[in-house]
Amino acid sequence: MQPINPDNSLKNGHVFAVGMSGSGKTSAAKKLFIQATDQVAIFDPMGDYTGKLAGRFVRGYEHIKDFATALMAGRKTRQGFKIAYQPKHETKPKDFDQFCQVVWAVGNGKHKKPLKIICEEVAEHSENAGKATGYHGKILRLGRKFNLHSINLFQRGQEVSKTIIDNCQHACVMMQKTRASAIYLEKMTGISAADIDQLNPLEYLLQDGKQYQKGVIRW
Repeated sequence: MQPINPDNSLKNGHVFAVGMSGSGKTSAAKKLFIQATDQVAIFDPMGDYTGKLAGRFVRGYEHIKDFATALMAGRKTRQGFKIAYQPKHETKPKDFDQFCQVVWAVGNGKHKKPLKIICEEVAEHSENAGKATGYHGKILRLGRKFNLHSINLFQRGQEVSKTIIDNCQHACVMMQKTRASAIYLEKMTGISAADIDQLNPLEYLLQDGKQYQKGVIRW
């Protein structure tokens, strides 16, 4: 299957959140980027989205075919949903690519709602830090016109494809472990390394285009 109804007038909704383990990336995805009425697909190899997300129960599926069936049914409606692929086996890049293939197929430039796609552990499921390949690359480069908005989570900017950073309208930079990581992110985003160095857990610098502001996630 292929996405339908390309619309080049649609806005770029891609996001990335980067921060060391414990910085609050998953909390950022849940609190900053998802609303109750959103249609959301989640690559969740660690089961971090079990329970409720934005006040709605997450429907988790162990097998990719069951996930695909549920997602296709959900996209035929205008109702909000939260559907996760939660495989029980140790996941590899091919599992992430299968997830992205399913998501890519339900893209629709004329749909009333964009599909938000939470991609956990991106670095661990990428073949290398070069040009993003496979269906994840398609979503990043072409998904905008098919109403696909990816939310990409990873620990270090150096470990993922520059395609992610270059194609995301919004960046959420969180606490970094090393000065080198802060300097790399300054080079790639323009966000001050000095400002990044001052971040504590659950604090973030949220960038839209070139402008950014500081905030903190509260539960």
